[in-house]
Amino acid sequence: MAFIQPLVQHFRTQGHEVVLACSDNPGEAGQSFVGKLRNMGFEVLVLPIRRTISPWSDLWAVLQLYAILRNRRFDIVHVQTAKAGMIGRIAAWLASVPTVIYTAHAFPFHEHLGYMKIHLYAFLERLAAHFCHVITVDSEHVRSRGLAFRVAPPDKIRVISMGVDTERFRPVSSLDERDTIQTELGLRRGGVVIGTVARLVPDKGLDVLLRAVALLAQRIPDLQCVLVGDGPLRADLQRLSVNLGIADRVVFCGYRTDVPRTLAALDVYMLPTRREGFGVAFAEAMSAGVPVVVSRIAPVSEIVEDGATGMLATCDDPADFARAAELLLIQPELRQRMGQAGRQRVIERFQQDSMCRAYERLFQEFAGR
Repeated sequence: MAFIQPLVQHFRTQGHEVVLACSDNPGEAGQSFVGKLRNMGFEVLVLPIRRTISPWSDLWAVLQLYAILRNRRFDIVHVQTAKAGMIGRIAAWLASVPTVIYTAHAFPFHEHLGYMKIHLYAFLERLAAHFCHVITVDSEHVRSRGLAFRVAPPDKIRVISMGVDTERFRPVSSLDERDTIQTELGLRRGGVVIGTVARLVPDKGLDVLLRAVALLAQRIPDLQCVLVGDGPLRADLQRLSVNLGIADRVVFCGYRTDVPRTLAALDVYMLPTRREGFGVAFAEAMSAGVPVVVSRIAPVSEIVEDGATGMLATCDDPADFARAAELLLIQPELRQRMGQAGRQRVIERFQQDSMCRAYERLFQEFAGR
């Protein structure tokens, strides 16, 4: 939704007819976005797209979408994510749609897969690339990986950075408001708060975050931690917080829709992620004026300037994350300076309006052909 919602709203305001197609799977958020999009006035077509590979279900989704595209005669079909992207591109190619654009926020053949899966997924992406006119990615790192695996020629893979609504994600207006938000989240007033907004899945490295918090708690008695989000690792992470002796310091808030408001409760945003396609959560925290401590991996290093707009730490190293976070937690002036610099960087480089205009130019370019 952070990508699709602003994009479709932008195109509608420009006078274009926009129709959405997606599954009705509630996913880890525990809710489907179909109802929300329909309440916003969009036509939403529901397709039986499962998260995992399911040949018969996937074929049925292709046939259903093909029939819709043949009947409606759309000028442009824009697909995103690996699974929906594959189904959408095949259906659009069969239906002879004039322009097909695929957005890969991250290619599925990431480094943490086994050798066979990496090369299988790369082969499928190379095959599907023949069914679209251009592929957009969020970062130079993802583009480089696509080129390294020969997904498509260089002129077919273009970078359009994700965008952040800097008016929605803005610094808290007063200390009283911050205290109110902390109370709502179940945090004690006073002290310092470190936290994150993320899916509770292995890729996000939240076990590393909790181990770093355990190290910091030995030196910062009034430290608290808040985890906003949900996922399959929630129970495991709660047990880990008990085993580390920090359960009384850690609040698990679950999935929330008021992310800008929850960010206002944090002094430091930390996420020891193990892989990212772009890292929009970091950019949102920076836009909210919260200094970030994140993994020293690409493409995160394209967003965060180490020591200036945030701190980078060694992936999977709790001690390094603790050292980086401690510098910010014990120095309010440094937190304020780095938070301001981070927001300015997002305003200059990752504005939501800039992303929408870039896609509009891309659509016009290919529709014009």
